[in-house]
Amino acid sequence: MKPGMTFLQYVKDRLTIICSCLIAIALSLVVVWLDLGIGQRYVNSESLVYIFILGAIVMMAGLVYDYTNQRRWYKEIYNAESNMSDSDFTLCLQHPVSREQKRMHALVTRQYRSFMNELLSLRQDREQHVHFTNQWVHHMKTPLSVIHLLTQQPSHDLTSTETEQLLSSISEEGDRLTRGLDMMLHTARLDKFELDLHVSGLHLQNVIRQVINQNKKALIRYQIYPKVTPGDVIVESDEKWLSFILTQLVTNAIKYSKDKPGNKSLQFLVEEANGVVRLQVEDEGVGIAEQDIPRVFEPFFTGENGRKEGDATGMGLYLVGKVCARLGHNVSIASKLNEGTAVTLLFSTTALHHDLIQRS
Repeated sequence: MKPGMTFLQYVKDRLTIICSCLIAIALSLVVVWLDLGIGQRYVNSESLVYIFILGAIVMMAGLVYDYTNQRRWYKEIYNAESNMSDSDFTLCLQHPVSREQKRMHALVTRQYRSFMNELLSLRQDREQHVHFTNQWVHHMKTPLSVIHLLTQQPSHDLTSTETEQLLSSISEEGDRLTRGLDMMLHTARLDKFELDLHVSGLHLQNVIRQVINQNKKALIRYQIYPKVTPGDVIVESDEKWLSFILTQLVTNAIKYSKDKPGNKSLQFLVEEANGVVRLQVEDEGVGIAEQDIPRVFEPFFTGENGRKEGDATGMGLYLVGKVCARLGHNVSIASKLNEGTAVTLLFSTTALHHDLIQRS
């Protein structure tokens, strides 16, 4: 491994001082030679004083020249030390002279750039979190207002059928609150993902059926019939986070299929080949516009359908993409407008282990 600075570079950085020393030595030798050249057997005391003064002058001249050459850099260091701001002090250091100073300047600049990138990322995350929180609060107020209005109706004037419909509406709004709270909880946990991770072998079909059972009331209400391909495979993943991913996909399928008339299907197609498990969740909803597909995994992007829906936050698929990336799963989406949407998950054990090792 090569050192950060070679000996030759070290010598070049101090060439002025070295030259001053050599000149002082050379002048001293000249004075001694002149003394001995006139027949003296030794150098007298006056010559020694002269040699000392002459050498000191030459050395001082070399030091002054070297300091003058680097004075601007030293002044910038002083200004950086006196700078009250801890975030932009490195901007004061702009004129390194020696190779050593240039290397130090490059390292400080690199550290500063890394610091600013991290700071910018933290600011963006905070702004995104604040925006999502405000949006989430706004969406949570809607079902609460609906529940409040429903409970204001006089119960003695309601028939049994109307009472059943009323309770069904309250239950539906309660489910919306539960989904919103669950999304907020998982968004908060995403920052400490590694602390809330337990990877194990999961029966994929069991996880799918569990998610279907959790949403069966909404599926039945909107005549959406799930279909899971026969057979079962085991995938390496985290059960809670995988359930969250599938719940978001099922919720989206319900949200964008419920207004279509007649019976709709929600298919879960599972395939395994070459150690990779492929799960495709395909609905028969309104689909996604072609120009919106490249942006569906961006935060807060709702697209044309989301703007019509009004209940869309633009965070569902974004969180799905983030969680899949953390788990080492690959996610992709394909859709045709007014025909449906298919989301594909790829499970690879090696990809998951590699991703976890990289983060640790």
